Amino acid sequence: MERTTRDPGGHKPGGLTSSTFANIEWVIANHGSITIGDIGAGIGCVAAAADPHLCYAMLLRRDGENLLALMGRLDRAIESASKTSITVDEVNPPGGFKPPPPPKSRRR
Repeated sequence: MERTTRDPGGHKPGGLTSSTFANIEWVIANHGSITIGDIGAGIGCVAAAADPHLCYAMLLRRDGENLLALMGRLDRAIESASKTSITVDEVNPPGGFKPPPPPKSRRR
């Protein structure tokens, strides 16, 4: 597959200001990171934010959601998690992953 460059076509950021993503800026300034991308395994696109002490959020990109909307949700989720110390998690099932049941014994 050949990669092509994408011409932004004169894209203008519109209403973005330096404070639009203040919570994302705060995470990065405090040695944290954000990651956005498709993680595969049928899960899809995820936006995550964490620092060495807390994973603030793991959000699934919704059908039809543009990147700007996802970033806005991530910024709000960081704010919520920083106040409560509870990760906003849309990726992992409630209660976490459970190990598979042990195989049934074949006693006779």
